[in-house]
Amino acid sequence: SARVGAAGAALHAPRGGPREMSQGVGGHEGYSGTPLWKIQQQNAAQREAALQESLAYAAERTKPILPPNVLAEAVSMGGPSGKPFARHVLVKCLRKVAQNSKVELPTTGLFANQAPMGLFALFDGQSCAGEPGPAAAEYCARNFHKKVLENLASLPPGCTSETFVKAALVKSFEDLDKDLLDTQPDVKDGCGAAVALLLGEFLFTAVLGSCDATLCEAGAGRSSNGTGGVAVPLGRSQGRCGLPDERARLIRAGGTIVGDGPAARVVGPAGSSKVSRTLGDPAWKRNRDGSAGVLACIPDIQSVKLSWAEQHLFLLLATTPVAESIGPQDMVSAAVGFAAQPRAACGEIASRAVAMKATSPEQQFTVVEIWFLAGGPSGMDGRDDEAAEAAGKEQPKKKAKTVASAVLPGGEVKSARLRHILVRCSDLPPRVAPEDKARKPVERTRLEAEALLRKLLTEFRDELNELKKRFGKLKKPEELALKSDKFLRLCKEHSVCPTAQKGGGMCGDLGWVPREAQRKLSREFQDAVSVLKPGDWSDIVPSVDGLHIIQRIA
Repeated sequence: SARVGAAGAALHAPRGGPREMSQGVGGHEGYSGTPLWKIQQQNAAQREAALQESLAYAAERTKPILPPNVLAEAVSMGGPSGKPFARHVLVKCLRKVAQNSKVELPTTGLFANQAPMGLFALFDGQSCAGEPGPAAAEYCARNFHKKVLENLASLPPGCTSETFVKAALVKSFEDLDKDLLDTQPDVKDGCGAAVALLLGEFLFTAVLGSCDATLCEAGAGRSSNGTGGVAVPLGRSQGRCGLPDERARLIRAGGTIVGDGPAARVVGPAGSSKVSRTLGDPAWKRNRDGSAGVLACIPDIQSVKLSWAEQHLFLLLATTPVAESIGPQDMVSAAVGFAAQPRAACGEIASRAVAMKATSPEQQFTVVEIWFLAGGPSGMDGRDDEAAEAAGKEQPKKKAKTVASAVLPGGEVKSARLRHILVRCSDLPPRVAPEDKARKPVERTRLEAEALLRKLLTEFRDELNELKKRFGKLKKPEELALKSDKFLRLCKEHSVCPTAQKGGGMCGDLGWVPREAQRKLSREFQDAVSVLKPGDWSDIVPSVDGLHIIQRIA
């Protein structure tokens, strides 16, 4: 045919002879008909975009990892003689844990700019369907952070908003419950949970069962010493069988409700339970015929954009006996006087709960407090020059010599003049110097020692309020601190440090203490001093010598 002849002629044409070209344009097209110069331009644009994406990824990963700008502590009282019913987990820098575990977190949305992340959790074996036990709470405390990191890491780049972080937390509870039921057949008990995830400016809470979470907001009449907090309950709309929504859900799942209000219980094939949601409790989660059980593992999830020490002051997590003893507002009122002293605040709430409730010896009262420091998620002083410029604030060209000599970049105290009160307890045996060997053994327990130090902190706070009324013109807190007569008396009466025997204003004075010396006493001692301003009292701080309360006076 004519076509075959033409093809044969083309195949036998001389190498330098004319050839048939597509569309007669000259051979500068790709298979799609797009000119090669256009394809090359598109490829260059794609390579540039990929390069910029890689550079942005590298820049994001090289930013310093900072923990959230908070203080967090926990205190536990009571409980069984063996393994505790309640376990708490304080992951003060979740990004560090992710980095060490080779987990790559998202870099967009709420996760952008290496947003500080912290995870604080309380698992309570007293919030279970049957008899309290320690096994489920111990397993959850060891593994929950892993589930959170896995589910946050699996979020796609465009799915990093509040809604998706909440979904990741719900999935973490579901995965943890499934693993507990599937891989731990010997664990027959269950537990409730109260969890706080800090992610940049946002606080996410997840409460399951009869545990409790309470956010403290600043009241309209908040005074300079931090009083005037308003309680915002975050977890009391679930977990209790008497609640209308829970009652309806349990009935739909095949349970029967007996009683009303706080005394309501759900009755099912496994018996009766006062809680409607737990982790574990296999007898209540899976029926013998393979059908789903009555109890659920889905927590109540809420999120709040924090104002960091302006509107929002702190968050409390509490076990069931605490929540049953003290209401949310009473908890806040007990804690709010101990500003930036979370251990003292937790001890005060737990001790009040023990005193108010006729308890069995094995009930465990555990409280966790996360105190939000001023300055935003990473601290105002921790921002670099670019961040300050972005915020529209001019950086000082030169700092005063006194500030530069005492403060490191990032706001940490380099060297501070301190005074303190030191007490010892049998739970923390101090290092023994040769001259101390003849000293009588300490009989005071740690809880008793902390109760004494809380009492002293309260007395100093009350005296400071009186001094402010008497010497209002003295604006500097350190000047008011040095006018304290009560410190001299109480230091001599209670402190076992040799500095307590110094005369006059030098009583209890440690002098100028550099960071290295602070660290030698303990990491907790250095951390406590690092956030103090002149005139401030620290939280209760353990060291190799005992328990301290520390005041920065310069």
